[in-house]
Amino acid sequence: MRTTAVVALLVAALCVASAARIPDFDEDLSNTKETLSNVGSVQRWLGLAKKEKGDKPAYVAFKYYVEPKNKQMFVEAWQKLEEATKDEKQLVIFDLKKPMTDNLLWVGYGEWKSMSDYLEHFESGYVQDFLDSLAENDIAWSLTPLIRPDVAELHSSNKGKTSKQQAHVLIRYTVAPSKQQAFLDAWDKAEKGTEREKGAHIYSLRKVLGDNTHFIAYGTWETMQDYEEHFKSSHVKELRETLDEHDIVWQLAPLFKVGDQPE
Repeated sequence: MRTTAVVALLVAALCVASAARIPDFDEDLSNTKETLSNVGSVQRWLGLAKKEKGDKPAYVAFKYYVEPKNKQMFVEAWQKLEEATKDEKQLVIFDLKKPMTDNLLWVGYGEWKSMSDYLEHFESGYVQDFLDSLAENDIAWSLTPLIRPDVAELHSSNKGKTSKQQAHVLIRYTVAPSKQQAFLDAWDKAEKGTEREKGAHIYSLRKVLGDNTHFIAYGTWETMQDYEEHFKSSHVKELRETLDEHDIVWQLAPLFKVGDQPE
């Protein structure tokens, strides 16, 4: 399958996923604008694979909207996909988590060493089988390209180790463009403090490519108590004070890990 065909498939999927859940006109308009922005970013992002920038790392977030009746089918289909994806040589991370805030949304995240590697993943037969399963069960999904900001990142030697006792947290920040440098400076400082914490394994930040205001942070701690100590720490308190000072909105969701893939 050529890159142009892959782009067409992803763009169509984004439009279908957005249209699948439209409660009213105002939200319809908002979703349409967001989808068009995301479609454009996907086209630009995938276009890098045809240029010299195709060797840049690929960071991708996924959303799946799974009705409770389809939960078992979805998890089994995803675990089959996960097992096949493990064999990809250029894969860095590929995992799935369930936010504890509702019974509908599931979130996935993947990193590949290059854009070309991600395109090979997407073109694979096992990915197409997975997407066919979602379509057969009317499960809407969307893809969000991400980039890594120029900030420090914690990813400890926790690879290959996972535990149901671990705490996983997703944080979404909405940051006005004029406030982003102050935000990045504050987040970078908080990351350096997090590196010294007991039980901290992952603390990373990504920028949503489809708009100019949203960032997503992800963290893993060995236990929930370790995460609570992180939240109460002086460096995180200082970060929250900066967020308040600059009217930066943040939303936090605890996550449940699916599968046993290393992070």
